[in-house]
Amino acid sequence: MKTFRKLHWQALATMAMGVLLLLAFWPTFRWLGWNWYTNEYYSHGPLIPLVTGYLAWRRRPQGNASSPSNWGLLGLGGGLVGYLAATAWRAPFLSALAFIVVLGGLVWFLLGDEALRRWLFPLAYLVLAVPLPFVDAFATYLQGVTAQAATALVRLLGVSAVSEGGRITMTSCSLVVGAPCSGMRSLVALLALAAVLAYLLRGSWLRRGILLALAVPLAVAANVLRVLSLLLVAERWGEDMALRYWHTLSGPVFFMAALGLLIAASWGLGCREIRSDI
Repeated sequence: MKTFRKLHWQALATMAMGVLLLLAFWPTFRWLGWNWYTNEYYSHGPLIPLVTGYLAWRRRPQGNASSPSNWGLLGLGGGLVGYLAATAWRAPFLSALAFIVVLGGLVWFLLGDEALRRWLFPLAYLVLAVPLPFVDAFATYLQGVTAQAATALVRLLGVSAVSEGGRITMTSCSLVVGAPCSGMRSLVALLALAAVLAYLLRGSWLRRGILLALAVPLAVAANVLRVLSLLLVAERWGEDMALRYWHTLSGPVFFMAALGLLIAASWGLGCREIRSDI
C-alpha cells in the first residue's frame, strides 16, 4: 500500500511538472508551429517529433525499474536558465533549444542514466525541428554558389550564359535563383533523413559519420543539377515551360535522386543492416 501511494504521488508530481512546463513553453510551441507552417526550410518540422517519439519508444528502457538521478536537476535547471535568457533576449529559437535541454534533464532526473543514454539521440534529433537564425543567411550564400555552378556547367554544354549574383542570363531568357532554388530546403531535409539513417544502421562511428556528412555535398550537387536542368529546359522549350512545369516537378525528382545516392553510399560504406537494438 505504501509503495502504491508513493508511486501515486510520483505520478501526480510528474504530471503537475509537465503541465507547468507546457504552460511556460506555450509561446515557444506557438512560434514553432507558425514557423513550420510558414518557413519553407522547416516544413518537415512536424515530422521530427513523430520520429523522435517512435525512436524513443523503440529505445525505451527495458523492464519497469528506473534509477532516478539527481544529476538530472542540473540539466533541468540549465534548461530553465536558458529559457529565461531566451525570453529576455527575445530569441524564441533559444527557448526551443532550452526546452530540449529541459526534456533531457527530466529524463535523467526521473528515469536515470540508462534512459538518458538510450534517448540521447531522439532528444538531440529534436534540434533539427528548430528554425535557426543563420539558415536564411546561408540560403542566400547557396543561391550565389548554385547560380555560378549551374552557369559554369551549362556553358560547358555549349549554352551561352552569364551569372550575376543569383541571376543567370542566357541568350533566350533570364532566370533568377531565388530562395526555392537555393537548395536550403533540400539540404535541411536530407540532413534530417541522413541523421536517422546513420542512427539506424549498423556500422562504426566513422562510417556513419561519413554517411551523415555526405548529405551536404549530395544536397548541394542535386540542387545545382536541378538548376542546370531548368536552364536546359528554358533554352530548349522556353522560360514558361521551365518555370511553370519543370520547376515544380524537378524538386522532388532531384531530392529523391540525392536520397537514393545517400542510400547507395550507406551500402558502399558497409552500413547495410538495421541495428538489432532498435
